[in-house]
Amino acid sequence: MLKHDSCFRLKRLSSQTLPVINYTSGNMIYEFIDKKGTFRVKNPQLYNLYLPLTDKEGKLLSSISPNLGGDIKSDNNHFLTIPATIEDVKNNLLCRREFFLNVRGSLSSKKSKTVRLSLPYDDTVEIGFLYQKVIKRVKPLLVEITNFVPYDTPVEVMRVRIKNCSGGPVYITPTSFMPLYGRRENNLRDHRHVSSLLNRIFLDKYALYLKPTLIFDEKGHKKNKDIYFALGFEESCKPCVGQFPTLEYFFGKGDILYPEAMTSKIRPVRKKSRDFEGKEVCASFRFKDKKLKKEEAVNYFLIYGIEKNRESTNKFTLQKALNRLNSPKKIEEKLVQTQTYWLDYLSNLSFDFKDKNFNNWLEWVKIQPRLRKLFGCSFLPHFDYGKGGRGWRDLWQDALSLLLQEPEEARTIIINSLRGVRIDGSNATIITPDNDFISDRNKISRVWMDHGIWPFLTLQSYMERTADLSILEIPLTYFRDHLIKRSGQKDTSFSQNDYLLRDIKKRVYKGSILEHILIQHLTSFFNVNEHNIIKLENADWNDGLDMASAKGGSVAFSFMYASNLKSLCLYLQRLKPKKTKVYLLKELKILLDRINKPLNYNNPGEKNATLEEYFEKTIRLSGEKIPFSIDKIITDLRYKHEHLAQRLQKEWLKEGFFNGYYDNKGRRAEGIKANRVRLMLASQVFPIMSGFAEKYQIEKIWKTAEKYLKDKDLGGFRLNTDFGSLYMELGRAFGFSYGDKENGAFFNHMIIMFANSLLKRGFVKEGLTALSSVYKMANSARAEIYPMIPEYFNNRGKGLYLYLTGSASWYVYTLIREVLGIKYSHGDILLQPALNSSIFFSKSIDFRFQYEDKNINISFMIGNKAGFDKYRIKKAVMEGKILPSKPERCLIKKNVLKKCKSKEISLKVFLGYPLQPDKKKF
Repeated sequence: MLKHDSCFRLKRLSSQTLPVINYTSGNMIYEFIDKKGTFRVKNPQLYNLYLPLTDKEGKLLSSISPNLGGDIKSDNNHFLTIPATIEDVKNNLLCRREFFLNVRGSLSSKKSKTVRLSLPYDDTVEIGFLYQKVIKRVKPLLVEITNFVPYDTPVEVMRVRIKNCSGGPVYITPTSFMPLYGRRENNLRDHRHVSSLLNRIFLDKYALYLKPTLIFDEKGHKKNKDIYFALGFEESCKPCVGQFPTLEYFFGKGDILYPEAMTSKIRPVRKKSRDFEGKEVCASFRFKDKKLKKEEAVNYFLIYGIEKNRESTNKFTLQKALNRLNSPKKIEEKLVQTQTYWLDYLSNLSFDFKDKNFNNWLEWVKIQPRLRKLFGCSFLPHFDYGKGGRGWRDLWQDALSLLLQEPEEARTIIINSLRGVRIDGSNATIITPDNDFISDRNKISRVWMDHGIWPFLTLQSYMERTADLSILEIPLTYFRDHLIKRSGQKDTSFSQNDYLLRDIKKRVYKGSILEHILIQHLTSFFNVNEHNIIKLENADWNDGLDMASAKGGSVAFSFMYASNLKSLCLYLQRLKPKKTKVYLLKELKILLDRINKPLNYNNPGEKNATLEEYFEKTIRLSGEKIPFSIDKIITDLRYKHEHLAQRLQKEWLKEGFFNGYYDNKGRRAEGIKANRVRLMLASQVFPIMSGFAEKYQIEKIWKTAEKYLKDKDLGGFRLNTDFGSLYMELGRAFGFSYGDKENGAFFNHMIIMFANSLLKRGFVKEGLTALSSVYKMANSARAEIYPMIPEYFNNRGKGLYLYLTGSASWYVYTLIREVLGIKYSHGDILLQPALNSSIFFSKSIDFRFQYEDKNINISFMIGNKAGFDKYRIKKAVMEGKILPSKPERCLIKKNVLKKCKSKEISLKVFLGYPLQPDKKKF
């Protein structure tokens, strides 16, 4: 049996003094080593972190930590390795890509030590786009372990480089080890052993192939056509000397800590045996004994992947991997190509704030929306819920960042995604990578009341960016399943094979994008509680407010529906020069009541009855379209907007903030309750963002937020104050520990939207203060994270739920649109910078972006004066010519840009004296 201290360093680790984290320092745990986002972390074992690895299409999804933990999968039904939660990453040895070295001074030496490379040995981790390199000093060896997924090949590559740094020769015996799972995620707790009995393995000199006989599913077992594989070779493409194909064979009479494969008791095999059938599998390659001379190095290569549906395709992932990665040279070239691919992708938007740390940090923020597109909201260790795909809200918010880089792709997403709208105004809540719609990730009938606002906000940005109003007329299908009346009832007669809405004659029904948007907003307008506030239903943006479906209401998002109704009128007005009427579903006459039979909007009962009438009529859809006057639609929407605006202002409280919610007993959720201030950040953000909060109200909101929500030590804004007790009439959030998740955490998405709304309304100093708090918390040693924006920070300032968050999309969107002020108006570029000295690291900020076929290189330049609330535009110069401008704005016409012959356009914006000094202190 191996000794503790010689094999796994358990004794030595327990007694050594680990480095101490300096939480008082403002420095991050990482150090950038170039201008390409590459960074290093010393002693990474102190932090429970991981990096996502994937190809450009997201066909293989990996997570990896500095201790080589994590998992590899392609979707919820195909896990190559054991599914890993955040606790598994740090503590589960079965979730690691292990590599053992038996090290001795001579070939015949009886004294040896077995090194387990997943354990820390004075480690430094280096991370770039998208790879991880762990550097270990295992005296007398220097070890480098590099993992990456090639951008064009869905496999994970692992390279282990071992160098002898001693004064004499060293002998090593290398052995790789990684448990293979090879089945669906749900088999982890559903027939784990029984499903292992299906395992069949095949060996050759380079590889192990796992092909279960069946896909185990008690609803109906299926013949398996998928192969899970691992390849292994050393330099000069030499194969291994043998393998340990199953956990049982690798462990022998030992276990994960003391496997007998690492003693001389068990020999590696070259051929499969019937004894290996029906066992838990591992990819474990024993390589030939190697003598390393002084300063000599050797490389070992491992390739892991999944071959789906092998029997029905000629494009084998396995064959591609062999052809592209069958030599050390090819692997090194592919690593460089992968870095180049991701850096080229990120170069579409290029910031230069003249600060190395901030510039590099932004590179990692920019890649987050792409990672969420590929991973969805699952498949990373914190995101151990769901089964893949993005949520409805995530889809639209990520499209905002796409609009800045690829408006045509954003257009495609808008069109495809609106097919998920139901005729009752609700929607499918999960969109798969193949653009299919799923009612809900856990097959639960739920409706989020805010879902109707996001498509129009994205569509609005698209129309301003491109001046393309024709998109409103594109006909699209609707989503139809067994849920009707906003999931309030089930249609037991529903028996379609697809999920397309059909009329009473069984014809697939299509309505314009305008019709889809109108249905989302009109159904919400009529769907009110007893206080005439749009119902909260099963939650809004805050998933934690999920226990007030009967009488709850969301004042916060009622503001946004009101704002959208007003904006819709603007775009309908722009349609009028081309047409005076539009053809819409006949049943919409019920909801466009001002055209027909005006209702008393102050009567919630009348509203609900009208909505119920519409629901009943659309269960069996007529399919008939009739003309509607655009002028009459505008009149109807304005009435609705004005009614909401007047009603919502009544939610302003004397304490100096808005009440944002009603609970399931019909009570206001916010205000002073039992001598405790109950206040939510979202309740203040959307009155400001929607444009309804007046200036004096915004001033009071800021003062209140600074007093009750801003943490004096950490500097961030909490999602809510401590309500002090469980709140069963509102939601699960209040059962969480205060300072975590939706109960008082520093939730970055809402903080950034707070900043966005303040900047949008002209509160520059306040908006930049809120926005900068996110970077300061992310940049702190307390965060214990790699460069990125996490979903939230907890009470300690630690970042949690990494990479897959809408915060990144909104941060980039806010930075470009509201801070740098690069906006669009009917396809023209509109500059309205909201800059003060706090955002400048030097005397200029440079930004590069694409517009049509041009690359715009814009520089914002300031003089020596600082400390003002807001700079104004003194002069704007494009290609040496002064542009017409005003202190607050500069409009650059699309036709002016088109006339520029060069594809590279230089634009300099000189900023000077502020509009007014900062006289008022809140």
